[in-house]
Amino acid sequence: MHCTVVRRVISVTATTRPRVAVLGGAVGGLATAADRFAAFADVTLFERQSYDDKRVNCGEAITESSVVPLATTPENGFLNRIEGFDLHVYPSTDRDAMASPLASTTITVDEGFVTDRDVVERRWADRLRRRGVDVCEGTNVSVGRYREIVDDFDLVVDATGQPALSLKAAGRTGAYTGDVVALNADVEAASETPHRPDIVFEGHLGYFWVFPKSDRRANVGIGGAGEERPDNYIEELWGACDRFGVPRPAREDGIYTIPRGPSLDPEHTHRNGNVFLVGDAAGIANRYQGEGISQAIRSSSLLADLVKQGRVAEYPRRLHESMRAEYRLATLMRGVWESTEDPELLASVARAIDGLGVEDVTRRPWRVIARIARHPRLLVRLLGIAGVRSRLVDAYTDTWEYDSARRAETATGG
Repeated sequence: MHCTVVRRVISVTATTRPRVAVLGGAVGGLATAADRFAAFADVTLFERQSYDDKRVNCGEAITESSVVPLATTPENGFLNRIEGFDLHVYPSTDRDAMASPLASTTITVDEGFVTDRDVVERRWADRLRRRGVDVCEGTNVSVGRYREIVDDFDLVVDATGQPALSLKAAGRTGAYTGDVVALNADVEAASETPHRPDIVFEGHLGYFWVFPKSDRRANVGIGGAGEERPDNYIEELWGACDRFGVPRPAREDGIYTIPRGPSLDPEHTHRNGNVFLVGDAAGIANRYQGEGISQAIRSSSLLADLVKQGRVAEYPRRLHESMRAEYRLATLMRGVWESTEDPELLASVARAIDGLGVEDVTRRPWRVIARIARHPRLLVRLLGIAGVRSRLVDAYTDTWEYDSARRAETATGG
C-alpha cells in the first residue's frame, strides 16, 4: 500500500489538528500512533513490512501489559500470563546438564505475559486503523523520501529502531554505543515447558532465557555483552538449549538477531526541528538486559503528552530524566560482573534481591541497594571493589556509554 504525502504546514501548538508522521510500525511506532496522538492529531504510520507476515521474534515477554491498549487474550497475542521470572546463576557453561545452580531466585511481575509479538503488533495496527490512523504498511521510506516527509509533516516521530533513519540521513549512525547482542527463536518443546519464564546466567556477561508460550512452545534466546563474546552465537544458543533441556531451534526457523546497542546521547533524540526519536531509535533499551518494549512505549507516551502541552522542546531532557534511574541501576549491575567476573558474587546478589519486582530490579536502584544493605558482608565486599566504586560514581554523575561516542565524534569532527 502506497501513501501519498500532501504538503500542509501547521504548528503543533495551533488549534487545528497537526499532521504527524510516524516512521516504523513496531511497538514504539504503534505506541506513538495510538490514542494519545490520535486524539489531537492526524497520524500517518509508515511500516516497511506487512503485518500479515512474520515480522519479529524478539521481545516476546511484556512485563507491563497494561500499556498496550488491547485485551490480553490469545487472539491478541497474549499467550501465557506470568507472575514472575526465575533467575538461575551457574559458575560457567562448562557444566553437566544436571548440575545445581549456585543460586535460584524469583523476580515478580504484576502484569506480565509471554506473547506472540507479531500478533500483538498486527492487532494493534488494526485497532489504529479503526481509530482513524492512516497505516501504510509495506511502505519503505528511503532517505530521500524521509526528507520529503520531514518537509511535509508538522511532526515526525522516528521509531525505526537502531540505527535510526533520521541519523542515517544525517550521517550520524556512529553516535550509537552500547554492546548488547542477542538472538532468539521459537521452539516446539517435546515435553511440557515450565509455566514461569527462566533466565539463566552462566559465568559471562549475558544470559540464556526460556519464555514458555504454551505447554508445548517456548521462545528461547541468548544475550551477550562486554568484551568476551561467543565466536558463534547460534552454536552458543544451541549449547544453552542442550544444557537446559529444550530443543534446539533450526537455522531455518527464523532465528532473530538483536544488533549491538543501543545507547544514544539525548542530544540526538531531537533532529531538524520537527523530528523526534523514540524507543530503540532513541537508544533507550536497558543497558544490562536489553529490554526495550516498555522503554519504547514510555518514550512515545512522553513525547505525545509534551506535544499536546506545547512543550515538545523539553523532550530530550525529560526523556533522559525519566530513564536516569534505570541507567544507573544497569550501570551498577553490569559493574558487579565486569569488575570481578565472579559468579559466586553474582549469586550472592541474586539471593539478596529474591522476591523484588521486575520494576525494582530494572528501574529502582534504591530498592536493590536497600536489599543488599540487609547483607552487610555482601555490601562491604561490593564497596571494596574499585570497579564497583567507579561505576557508582559514573552512575550518579550521569556518565553513560554515549559519552565515549560524543568524544569520538568531537575528535573526528563528526
